[in-house]
Amino acid sequence: MKLPYLIALDLDGTLLDDKKLILEHTKNYLLKLKDAGHKIVIATGRPIRSFQHYYDQLELDTPIVAYNGAYVAHPTSSAFKETAFAFPSSVIKSIYRDIGSQNVDNIMCETNHNIWLLKEDHDLESFFWHKNMNIILGDIRQTLHENPMTMIIKSVHRNTRSDSLIKQAVKKHAGLKLRFWGDSPFSEIYYSNISKASGLKIILNYYGIPSQRLIAFGDAENDKEMLRLARYSFAMRNGNAMAKKAAKKITTHANNENGIYIELKKLIKL
Repeated sequence: MKLPYLIALDLDGTLLDDKKLILEHTKNYLLKLKDAGHKIVIATGRPIRSFQHYYDQLELDTPIVAYNGAYVAHPTSSAFKETAFAFPSSVIKSIYRDIGSQNVDNIMCETNHNIWLLKEDHDLESFFWHKNMNIILGDIRQTLHENPMTMIIKSVHRNTRSDSLIKQAVKKHAGLKLRFWGDSPFSEIYYSNISKASGLKIILNYYGIPSQRLIAFGDAENDKEMLRLARYSFAMRNGNAMAKKAAKKITTHANNENGIYIELKKLIKL
């Protein structure tokens, strides 16, 4: 066989349907591709603890890209050297101070072991699976004594004024970028050199696979860098405009319609 393909898959809105399930046709074809020697890699904004069960369902034995590239590791092999980004705690505290505590409903920062929150938050807990993590509650200006991998802000009110306050606070720090999660109250602050693409480059190098053999699927703004990197990149039909602009193609079917399976079956013949 020629060099294998590395197939990078976003989760929410891409590999997963709206019920957060992997559809059977897609799952079975990915298992066949894996058995044929291709490398299936999950590339997501989630922490690994919230998608380990999907990794297991697909019987994967590859490294993962988590936290939108801030953490790259292999769940089962010590031969792969993990990469963890450290977000300076001083910058996090400065941004929080500049936005103003009265405008922030919550902040979440985390390492692989600790989560810092201003207060308990069901919305964040349901998405990030806080179970078995050490939760540190309180004003992060007093509680945050490590450099975490992430900074997520939940605004009190999502409006033009609150968005502007966050943008102004972020703009003061070189190399920082900001993305809002659709029309939700959440926004994410990250460094421009950290992305799913930067994580995938590490994994491509590990396997000796060129980006010309990279296939990527995504649906949102945080996928755009990896969609630009891949020779074969697909924005999901249900994806947003930014993903569709970055991708080479748009899937003919959505995440609820086995969109990944249909495109992979056309691209890779078994």
